Amino acid sequence: MNKSIGNFFYAESICIVGASAKEKSIGFELLNSIKNYGYRGTVFPVNPKAESILGYKCYKSVADINQEIDLAIIVVPKKFVMQAVEDIINKKVQSIILITAGFKEIGAEGEILEKKILSLLGGNEVRMIGPNCMGVINTIDSVKLNATFVAEEPQKGTTAFLSQSGALGAAVLNSLRETDIKFAHFISVGNKADLNENDLIEFWESDNNINIITLYLESFENGLGLLKKIMSGEISKPILVLKAGKTKTGMKAASSHTGALSSEDKVVDALLNQFGIIRAGNLNDMFNTAKGFENFAIPSGNRIAVVTNAGGPAILAVDKIEETGLVIAELSESTKEKLKLIVHPEGSINNPVDLLPGGDAETYRNVSEILLGDPGVDSVISIFVEPVMVDPMEVAEAVNSINSEKPLLQVIMPRPEFWSCYRQQSQYSKPLFRNPEEPPAIISNMLRHKKTKEKIALHSSVYLNLLNSNLSSEQFRSGYLDQPDLSKIAEIYNIPVVKEFVVGSEAISNLTGLTYPVVLKAVGEKLIHKSDLGAVKLNIGSYEELKIAAQSIRMNLEKRNISLENFIIQDFVKIKHELLIGGTRDSSFGPLIVFGSGGKYVEIFDDTSIRSAYSSRDDLIEMITETKIGKILAGIRGEEPADSNGLVDLLVSCCKMMIEIPDLTEFDLNPLAIDENNNYKVVDMRIRIKNDK
Repeated sequence: MNKSIGNFFYAESICIVGASAKEKSIGFELLNSIKNYGYRGTVFPVNPKAESILGYKCYKSVADINQEIDLAIIVVPKKFVMQAVEDIINKKVQSIILITAGFKEIGAEGEILEKKILSLLGGNEVRMIGPNCMGVINTIDSVKLNATFVAEEPQKGTTAFLSQSGALGAAVLNSLRETDIKFAHFISVGNKADLNENDLIEFWESDNNINIITLYLESFENGLGLLKKIMSGEISKPILVLKAGKTKTGMKAASSHTGALSSEDKVVDALLNQFGIIRAGNLNDMFNTAKGFENFAIPSGNRIAVVTNAGGPAILAVDKIEETGLVIAELSESTKEKLKLIVHPEGSINNPVDLLPGGDAETYRNVSEILLGDPGVDSVISIFVEPVMVDPMEVAEAVNSINSEKPLLQVIMPRPEFWSCYRQQSQYSKPLFRNPEEPPAIISNMLRHKKTKEKIALHSSVYLNLLNSNLSSEQFRSGYLDQPDLSKIAEIYNIPVVKEFVVGSEAISNLTGLTYPVVLKAVGEKLIHKSDLGAVKLNIGSYEELKIAAQSIRMNLEKRNISLENFIIQDFVKIKHELLIGGTRDSSFGPLIVFGSGGKYVEIFDDTSIRSAYSSRDDLIEMITETKIGKILAGIRGEEPADSNGLVDLLVSCCKMMIEIPDLTEFDLNPLAIDENNNYKVVDMRIRIKNDK
């Protein structure tokens, strides 16, 4: 275990620099939380004006403490922070939580001070959480640490929760009595100046007290670093993320089709899904799924049985089951015969099994056990809406009493007073859910984690090879590559560019010996989207048409004051389908690959899918099949299917190109044509390089 990070959760001694005797101040409330929660270690408050606070002896300075300190928490005003950090470093403390705000989050002045602190830490091998954070909690009995200024006392669980927002973290903690969320660890990371989510995830992976990792993030500090840890098998515990900023569009300056199609949120969605990180839609979704992992076995399959006493909630559950990729289980005849002996004659023994409002605790238990015993059922969802004549507590406890290797999730829809009664009186304390849509979402998330974990293990050698790729020794100038460099890259990576050659802008009039039809394209520094500028002419059938086309292009560019450098003449391809393969480089998640419908209307159709360039063939096949054009390529209405292996081979080559040429910021193969003979031909290829040379 990394001791400098472990100290944030397992410190045996804590120093609070800025502890205060003034009630309602952060320095007082944080110390009060430590005391009230029953911290097992030693506490050293530092306050030069107080003899003691809350029964703890105070020290005038850090230097006055003559014992070893595992963790220092700083709550002094910003102007005293640098001195406090220096004092702590001089005391050989390895771990600091900087609660104080007013750094990078307020602008340039604060950022300068934050960088000064980081330079001090780096030179002394000290790790820091914050600044601008609210502290840490460890509910483990041997530690019992609540070093926050939130009064709630969380219950012990096996979930770790990291929040980038202190306020949101506080809101979650303040709602614990209503939500029944249980934690092992909580940490607020604030500005992530030093330690970030990857450091904590890696630590929690090695901590046997943690089974599930939950994160509220506003940004990914090093998304690719996290994905590489998952690819290599170093991180395998379930990770649930609530990522804010869904409406923020990233890569605003991207000039390629690929860049425009790869908004920040699309990238986050695609890559988290690819590597089995579960992206929650809201806090309730995230912590419900955490409860699922913490309290139930992951089901072996996606077949769900539902038992209910009300039709409406069951319909909502079934809708969610189908929406999340689960299926309603087909009950065996043996199961139906057993149900006939129990279920009211006017109820239903089909799935969902309807017990009608009179279904009591014993009936719920017996029916649930029968459904769990059906080999064709992987999970059971029990839904109970409270009628006057049946006690919801009795139903909840009867279903809770069932021991099964298959997950059995309960939805209880009672009167409000039920919840406090359940918390106080339940013998089992298993989680109950309030809405019928929640269990299907939980089960689906658990299965997605399981499936992705198996996929990564299956393709571990592929990912390892990609992670160990050698970088290309080829050097290219910054900007969009010219035709010779494009041809060189196409040859290296087996990109099937259509036959073409470059001619001078005035040499068209002297050309002879061409085989028609051809395509004429203008070449110039500002000619990115040629169709928009009238700089492409298709299906030219003769020399006379070629000259007319060249003159038309010249006039179109002159109107826009765009310089014409050369022309490209290509063989004309009779296109059956237009595809797009592209790549871009995300600032956090690294090289990406994009596939979808191509052509000049690519942004309008918006039929694309994204993956990391670190992808197995199965990843790329999934990417293709997610798109509408991918379904068409598989063959519909009697059409011959496209060469799927050839397409995957090309995607593999493009992924390799993105990984091996780190200066390649974006590329488009658009359109990648499928001709009338089902061959792939790249009709237009653009690559942009950004380097410091």
